[in-house]
Amino acid sequence: MKNSLFYSFFKGATRVTTICAVAGSAIICSAHAEEAKGFSHTLTVDAAYYPKSDYQKGGDHFAKITGPIDGILAKATWKSTYTIPTPLGQSELLSGANIELNGSLEISPLSIRPIASVSFTPLPFLVFDAGASIGSGWNMLGFEGFCKYNGNTYKNLTPFAHYYHEHWVGATFQFDTGEIFEGDWTHVLMLANYQMIYKGITGLKKGELWAWQTTEGYANGLGYEFIALLGYQMPKFIDLIGVMADMYGNYSKKDFGDYADTFGKFMTVELNILARLAINKTNSLTIAAIIGSRRSFATDHEKGEEEPHLLQTGREWYFDSIGFSWERTF
Repeated sequence: MKNSLFYSFFKGATRVTTICAVAGSAIICSAHAEEAKGFSHTLTVDAAYYPKSDYQKGGDHFAKITGPIDGILAKATWKSTYTIPTPLGQSELLSGANIELNGSLEISPLSIRPIASVSFTPLPFLVFDAGASIGSGWNMLGFEGFCKYNGNTYKNLTPFAHYYHEHWVGATFQFDTGEIFEGDWTHVLMLANYQMIYKGITGLKKGELWAWQTTEGYANGLGYEFIALLGYQMPKFIDLIGVMADMYGNYSKKDFGDYADTFGKFMTVELNILARLAINKTNSLTIAAIIGSRRSFATDHEKGEEEPHLLQTGREWYFDSIGFSWERTF
């Protein structure tokens, strides 16, 4: 359960732009554009509203909305990109190959972290990327942004005495039907991204649970994230509509130590219905309705800190949030 005023709906490493589809669709749309060598800069400001949805016991089910508000999100990310053309040949298929060096700074009311990554696009439909981030968080007004589970509750960690870090490698397959069929109304966008991600907090032992940006139930270990996007782009003010699935989990249940049987190899799933508004050439706004999923248990409970001691029985779907992501390019 989200128990904080601020809740990051970019649980993943990089992308977490916040609504991954923004970055995903941008990659597709620019895949065949000839990149010039040099810098580009982007500012992304994310916000989200979360209605309250209490836990319900049982197997697989959908939990109804039980209150008007459970939290809001606030986060800003500055990203600078340096593009290096690396043509692999003279053909249209190979001449657009490039390398992008990316540096970002993400700031929220409960955390700060720099992010560095590199991506290589050898073919218009294929992107390889790798990166890392490290940062720290704090707890404010009783809201848990950076905590360790002590067996009964999540206890605050000391900012900048411990550090949250991520490391990842991944690949993206992307395709735009507009590359085959000419016209302004022929752009069906498809994207599939797979990432191997190591997440951890320094100074914690293997099997210890922790919370980051108010999301509880993490443990140091290697995980995966799979994102799939199907969208339609058009030459209108609403220039993109689409659906996206985002799935994340740990490879090994042993990462959770004494709580392996409860947390296990559970995969969280988020479904996004989104639309992007093209305000002008440098500004866009993406709006998304997000359906999330979490573990369900055999007994009723109110707080996430109770879950490590409960019996998991299935998956609980719920209406997670309405998200907004404003992006300005420079």
